[in-house]
Amino acid sequence: MDQPLLVSSSPAPPSPPSDDSPGFLVRLLLLVAVAAFSLWANYEASKGFQVTVLNAASSFSSSSSSSSSSARRFDLLFVANGRAARLVHRAADSVQRALYPDASFPRKPVERVTLSMAPAVAADHGDCVREATVAVRRGRREGEFAVELRPRVMEAADVAEAVAGAVRRGVARVWLWDGQGRAPERVLAALEDYLATSSADALRGALASQSRNHSAATALPQEDFVCAARLNRAMKDGWDDRMLIEACASIAA
Repeated sequence: MDQPLLVSSSPAPPSPPSDDSPGFLVRLLLLVAVAAFSLWANYEASKGFQVTVLNAASSFSSSSSSSSSSARRFDLLFVANGRAARLVHRAADSVQRALYPDASFPRKPVERVTLSMAPAVAADHGDCVREATVAVRRGRREGEFAVELRPRVMEAADVAEAVAGAVRRGVARVWLWDGQGRAPERVLAALEDYLATSSADALRGALASQSRNHSAATALPQEDFVCAARLNRAMKDGWDDRMLIEACASIAA
């Protein structure tokens, strides 16, 4: 009698995972995340300096309720979403294009910019630049700078523009040479205002204050950014009252 054929009981080989399996999707998402992080890291490194934005609410714990409210609002609107860091980078790009148009203009070495909101009553610093909405001081190491916003910027009708304007002014001061500490405050403030607003009015005012006949100031043309760049370059190694006129004389002639 014929014997019945024995059917093999060995399990069938496993089928390859389908593209819509959970494991495949996890690996795909992980790969995308790693690629995105790598692109972001390269982009940040290409900016040439680091930006640190400090959380304001924690430093205002012992301040008045109004200050604490401003700090919490600043953290919510500008820190948590990365908006503050983007403002710093955007301002830095604009300022550096104006002050360093080519390789003949030596760049001020800036390694790190720390942005924070100062307490309502901020202690004076020896190298602190006091302004209505922002103050700038040197950090502990060479190339490090701290930009401190005043809480009053959060009380403006247009908070977004008030904070952006204060950041632009602070960043402008960071990248300006200061004549090794000897440049007049009015000149630095005029350059800061010009770089933050692109308005030549303040630059003309500073030029007029140094010119006896004011002719150079009244004749300052649209190429005033060249004047600002030349003056900043001259202030790298020191300060002389003739610098302002000499930087703009060939343009205004």
